[in-house]
Amino acid sequence: MKLALLDPEGRIAAHERMPTAGFEGHRAVLARMAEAVRRLVEQVPGGEVGGVGVGVPGMVEMASGVTGDLPNLPGRWQGVAVGPELAAATGLPVHLINDARAFALAEARLGAARGAETALCVTVGTGIGGAVIAFGRVLFGLGGAAGEVGHLIVQPGGVVCTCGNRGCVEPLATGPAIAAEAVRRVVQGFSTRLFERAEGDLDAITPELVDQAAEAGDAVAAEVLEDAGRWLGLALAGAIATLAPEVVVIGGGVARPGGVYWRSAEATARGHVHVMAIDEVRFLPAALGYDAGVVGAALWGRGRAA
Repeated sequence: MKLALLDPEGRIAAHERMPTAGFEGHRAVLARMAEAVRRLVEQVPGGEVGGVGVGVPGMVEMASGVTGDLPNLPGRWQGVAVGPELAAATGLPVHLINDARAFALAEARLGAARGAETALCVTVGTGIGGAVIAFGRVLFGLGGAAGEVGHLIVQPGGVVCTCGNRGCVEPLATGPAIAAEAVRRVVQGFSTRLFERAEGDLDAITPELVDQAAEAGDAVAAEVLEDAGRWLGLALAGAIATLAPEVVVIGGGVARPGGVYWRSAEATARGHVHVMAIDEVRFLPAALGYDAGVVGAALWGRGRAA
């Protein structure tokens, strides 16, 4: 979990970071969130904080502040009144937003999509989140669900996704997917130094380690990243053909700008769009880096409370 206190210009004045520890249950997580919010509020003269925005990884009823389904958290948090409970614990207005939409809001206001009328924003980590910028504003759509790029189907009949469908891009192109495929190849005896780099511990094979190995010339590591990037690129191609964005902003901890995964995703997307001027589309890394999501959530909380 990341928390940030924003000044009136949208700059981070203070921040905190802590393990989610979702296995302890939502009440314990919310209690830690409330404590951290109070610590940040104490740093503001007079305690004048306009509101709290919370970016959540999944479906949310934005009007009520109740989560619908957070598939990557233990228990999935279905029907948890995050907004009302956090508001009661902090005494502040609380507004929820999907974390990918928060990411897009920050990049549209302050980052790589600033000034663009249309943009596709994608973040790749444990899952794949997405959002659409239309007419310079985040497009929420029905139930605030617009932009779920991670659940575009690219392999009909493929592996089961957390959403229940088969063949979504998310289980094929995320950090866990990269690590799992790398481990599979090590176990099956592929010629790679990944096991050596992990010092003999399969659990130490992470997307970052795979990326480092690929950059050092490990062909197996590079192929794992190329394959994952290709799946993402196919999903991006469909979204680009649908939206015709000026900019594609990619963030998260997996898609390192200029890395093997990024190059594969961009090349695949460009190679599969033939109904618009794809050469005019710019692929840009998130300008706000790892802070984009938390900044966007705070902006949402401030804007909704105003």
